[in-house]
Amino acid sequence: MTLVLQADNDTHLQHAGRLLTLGGIVAVPTETVYGLAADATNTDAIRKVYEAKQRPQQHPAIVHIGSIEQLPDWASELPDVAYQLAEQFWPGPLTLLLKRHPRVSPLITGGSHSIAVRLPAQVQLQQLLKQHRLGVIAPSANMHQQLSPTTSAHVLEQLEGKIDAVLDGGRCQVGIESTIVDLRDIDNGIQILRPGPVTARQIGDVLKQKVHAPAEHDVAVAGNMARHYQPKAQLRWLHNPEEAKGGVILVRKVRQDWPAGQQELGATPAQYAHALYYALHQLDQQQQTTIWLEPLPEGEEWQALRNRLDRATQ
Repeated sequence: MTLVLQADNDTHLQHAGRLLTLGGIVAVPTETVYGLAADATNTDAIRKVYEAKQRPQQHPAIVHIGSIEQLPDWASELPDVAYQLAEQFWPGPLTLLLKRHPRVSPLITGGSHSIAVRLPAQVQLQQLLKQHRLGVIAPSANMHQQLSPTTSAHVLEQLEGKIDAVLDGGRCQVGIESTIVDLRDIDNGIQILRPGPVTARQIGDVLKQKVHAPAEHDVAVAGNMARHYQPKAQLRWLHNPEEAKGGVILVRKVRQDWPAGQQELGATPAQYAHALYYALHQLDQQQQTTIWLEPLPEGEEWQALRNRLDRATQ
């Protein structure tokens, strides 16, 4: 049985911290999606996370920390730009890919010499990590390649009985996974390896340099698999409204010239991201078999959402 703890209850929060320090695995809220957390210094606990998710061990995880001061515990040869970005975007949905500290287990990083680190903005999680001086791996709290959870109920749908506890912090505010930016070799440029809420333009404005955001790459980072973020229903891009015979159509705003059965997610990227996974979970619960997707606009601000949906439609 999986214990349900309330993030706004100090006793429950302390209990979640104790479970983690004792080698347990706890689903925790972040501002992006719920993560399945384990003490990143405990290799047995890390293995439990991979087993619960049925996640390949060569697929690297992100370490979540409670303060910028913890960054040197996990990464070495830290460039100044790492601190510039941390000061600007942390706590928040930006992950820095850096050189792994030699004492950090390669089990976290899929065997590579790199490590991904971020400081989440969810207040209670930040408090827990800071009080216990914990770094935790926290890949999304779902079965591998399936739909990311944005509520504790979503976690329990897939992981009830497979994990020690879930810390209920309500619905996630951002709704999609963090941006991953590569800072391992800044002399040869900086690039986005997973698009997310923080854009290449925003990072470039802080660093006063061009930041690249390739549509495809072969670097092993969280989320970079051809098939990912998948609901049970079949997702299909809708290029001709007449094709939508049956099923629900997810749109930014309801269109009067399109068929009935539209569900509005939001006109801005932030609104759409907040609604997307939540809506897909609801439609799975309704046992929808086909979900149609209105094509998203071109442009950097929609890149993260196109990335998630392209992988979900594979």
